[in-house]
Amino acid sequence: MVPLRPLGVGEILDGAVTTIRRNPRVMLGLSAAVAIVTQLVGMAVIWVVLGEAATLDELNRELTADEALDFLGTTLGGIGILLFVTWVGTVFLTGMLTVVVGRAVIGQDLNLSETWQHAKPRLPRLFGLTIVYTLVWSGAIWAVMIGTFVLAAGGNSGGAISLLVFGMLAAGLLGIWLYVRFALATPALMLETTTAGRERPQPIGIVEALRRSNHLVRNSWWRVFGILLLVLVIVFIVAQVINVPFSLPATLGDGDLFTMTGMSFGALVISTLGSVVSATITAPFSAGATALLYVDRRIRAEALDIELARAANVQLPERPEGYGPGGIPPGPQ
Repeated sequence: MVPLRPLGVGEILDGAVTTIRRNPRVMLGLSAAVAIVTQLVGMAVIWVVLGEAATLDELNRELTADEALDFLGTTLGGIGILLFVTWVGTVFLTGMLTVVVGRAVIGQDLNLSETWQHAKPRLPRLFGLTIVYTLVWSGAIWAVMIGTFVLAAGGNSGGAISLLVFGMLAAGLLGIWLYVRFALATPALMLETTTAGRERPQPIGIVEALRRSNHLVRNSWWRVFGILLLVLVIVFIVAQVINVPFSLPATLGDGDLFTMTGMSFGALVISTLGSVVSATITAPFSAGATALLYVDRRIRAEALDIELARAANVQLPERPEGYGPGGIPPGPQ
């Protein structure tokens, strides 16, 4: 799927596309299934909120406090359900797709059953890792928001504004640095094993996955950041290109998503269909590119290409002098 040597940016992106083409049933099938579930939940939430908004708009008077609170509760409750379902679906899908890409690197094309058997014992840890990872990179941002609220509630509006402006800037930069630093923890958790203290190889734990990502990114932060940013831009552009035609009925005379009123059920269905198609295409590409970035970092830092060549029964050319740390990957394999 990719050459067993350090990968260029183009090879990482092309490898992600190649994996999808070689494993369309698993990668696109899984992505479509998760996208359909999450987007149907989203459509139901939006339709309920639209109905509530339309009912209140028909009253043609100022809302009472109880009516406003009821509407706010419905909206926040629906958003909470949507976020939870989306989070579960995204974590599950990322884990499964990472396994497919990891095996495809050595020429093994897994079916859905094989992918599930490999991913199943690691998924509970993956959910835990996702929570920890989110708290790690967003913790400073939440601290600034809480501090701002406390200062504002205490009457110190000047301090609250200063903390919000300067604190959020510093917290945002710190969050980006930590996000990139631990961005490879998911593929490490899904693909690596350890025999430390055990007779048989076992999946690594959450803390070890974070350590592995920290080790792999440590000397190449800017390169990892640039590739992740490029993947994000590509995913955004592709999503917009796909979503725009499907959103036209909702934005050209058949309602407006931003006013929360006036959208017909047909327009909402078409818009949801566009989101399903978009997520089906972009999710496997993003997961594949991240997994290949992880493989590239291990090849560069730990000579993983030698181990991959052995697993794929491929003879590599002689390594240049000084390339890699002795050709023996340290740590868990």
